[in-house]
Amino acid sequence: MPAAADTSVLVWLAMIGRLSLLRDQYQEILIPSEVYHEAVEEGLREGYSDAPIIKDAVDKGWIRVTDAHIAPAELDRLTGYMPDVHRGEAAAILTALGARVPLLIDETSGRELAEVLGLKPHGTLHVILAALRRGEITKEEAKEALGAMITKGFRVDPRLLARTIAEIDAYRPRNSQDHPRP
Repeated sequence: MPAAADTSVLVWLAMIGRLSLLRDQYQEILIPSEVYHEAVEEGLREGYSDAPIIKDAVDKGWIRVTDAHIAPAELDRLTGYMPDVHRGEAAAILTALGARVPLLIDETSGRELAEVLGLKPHGTLHVILAALRRGEITKEEAKEALGAMITKGFRVDPRLLARTIAEIDAYRPRNSQDHPRP
């Protein structure tokens, strides 16, 4: 099933070389043009290393730019309702609502608005944990991904980070050698 994404999830995963986790989990990522503008056009102009990686995924077609579910008046209403929610975040929320797909977003204000509108948003940490559960990355790789994000400036509540690390540490694969089948 596809998912809709805001800029932050794309940027952080591209920055640590793990953007493909989105493709592996969702096959297709829908982004509104506001998110493309922020992540790719502004990113390229500013020389950010993640921007060409995201652009390549768009060029390959597994990240698809679409404004099919966004009415400008609705976008204005959402950003007026919660001034802390940027246009890219609001457009990603409308994309998820309209396409009836999961929403990937990190920012607290955007997540809160999405929840009010009936969505269950997930962020970058969720993508990493889901990749671990699917066996696409190891526990060590999951911790390395978190560490790389933190080193590069990812802001996360320390309690959430501690819970995420504890979940990684506690994870046991179903086919683990530690739990042989009877």
